[in-house]
Amino acid sequence: MSWYLDVITKNYINFNGRARRTEFWMFSLVHLIIMFLTFFLGPVPFILYMLLTIMPTVGVGIRRLHDTGRSGWWILAANVPILFVLYYYYMILEGDQGANIYGDSPKDSYMDRLINDLDSSSQSKTSLSSRGAINLSELDPEKLFGNETYVQVIIVALILLSIILS
Repeated sequence: MSWYLDVITKNYINFNGRARRTEFWMFSLVHLIIMFLTFFLGPVPFILYMLLTIMPTVGVGIRRLHDTGRSGWWILAANVPILFVLYYYYMILEGDQGANIYGDSPKDSYMDRLINDLDSSSQSKTSLSSRGAINLSELDPEKLFGNETYVQVIIVALILLSIILS
């Protein structure tokens, strides 16, 4: 159920990045159960639920396609009878190992990626100087903030905060 709630709350209109098989299939399972229950409640709850969940359903499908290294446009194949089977075949495939053009592997946690990057980049160097301070030149903003959009939102928020406080 937590996979379903994460897609509905955190990734409602998220079409970027990658989604694991577990995320896609657990969302699909809970989604089908809720659709089945709302169908018996009447046409109004069923149609309302379908309208409210169309965007997260498309989003998790596109992110799952991204995990297999395919474009999100393949989601249109789900509406074509012959290609319908191909679409769900892609949903069953294991995602690309490591990073691909759509982002890092969702199987690795954020901290695992940071630790691996620090280990590989600082095998010969140390992050601490002789006085015990952290060397800020080794910190990569892309690793800390992830997507460029987050950095832009943080910058706008800081500008607004400075205007309000001044």
